[in-house]
Amino acid sequence: MDSLLTSMNNFIVIFLCMIAGVLCRRLRAFPASTAQSLNAFIIYLSLPALVISQLPKLFLKMKFVGLWWVPVSMAWISFVLSFCFFAFLGKYKKWSNAKIGALILTAGLGNTSFVGFPILEAIIGHHAIPIGILVDQPGSFLVLSTLGIMVAAFFSGTHVNTKYIFKKVLTFPPFIALLFSVGWAISGLYGEEVLQSPIEKIAMTLVPLALFAVGFQLKFDLSILKRRRFPLAIGLSFKLVLIPAFFAFFYLKILGENDLAAKVTVLESAMATMISSAVVATEFHLDTELANLMVGIGIPLSLITVPLWNHFLFQ
Repeated sequence: MDSLLTSMNNFIVIFLCMIAGVLCRRLRAFPASTAQSLNAFIIYLSLPALVISQLPKLFLKMKFVGLWWVPVSMAWISFVLSFCFFAFLGKYKKWSNAKIGALILTAGLGNTSFVGFPILEAIIGHHAIPIGILVDQPGSFLVLSTLGIMVAAFFSGTHVNTKYIFKKVLTFPPFIALLFSVGWAISGLYGEEVLQSPIEKIAMTLVPLALFAVGFQLKFDLSILKRRRFPLAIGLSFKLVLIPAFFAFFYLKILGENDLAAKVTVLESAMATMISSAVVATEFHLDTELANLMVGIGIPLSLITVPLWNHFLFQ
């Protein structure tokens, strides 16, 4: 009963923060650049603090034996499946390279942190977050920064060199925090309250700020939805239905992985499109309209579909 009440309270927080973001944008109570500012705060402070406060616990517990590959592998496999599916379908439907590239990026990468962490906390609990970090950092983020950039460049006809990719990875604050976390765990200093407590308090800002920023960026236009309904429906079906179905079958049935790591990984695979993947699609002049629709429609839908996956697979 207590766990059910906690889950309900967490979902209320999710909806309230997102709705507050939507309302504040419509009422123009905040500057138009609010979402960008909040995202910067999250990337430079909240998310690194969460990584530093949570990942050493997981590192010390599992010592990277056995457990680690399940959450890390998901995003890499998902992106390859997305590439194969949409490259083939796009060629068959004679879609433009811009549309194919946008769908590969947005259907192949999930929002495993900004939306994923709050939903994991609501459904499973705070102990799921360290595994979610493994899904997100060496998984989703690293895929976007390497394969994602390469795919975006290829379908836009842009040349991107290796130096650019390495710089993007090595200067990303949460990834730096990941490396620091491993070093902190190995050093034996982890657990010092004077360091740990302030970092955990900063990490607590991630959920409300991230969800408010997501809500602030959500936009709906019925005329655009009607015009782009077919590729959008295919993209959302792939991301929210086919991908989690594949990983549920692959991890739970074929490999027989039924522990917390497998559960978290399957639920993370069901998350909606990563906002950053739509940003990359825009930067490389792919189908920006379709990419933004994948984010704007997918995130609200995932608040329904992810709990449904949890109910049918794990209840």
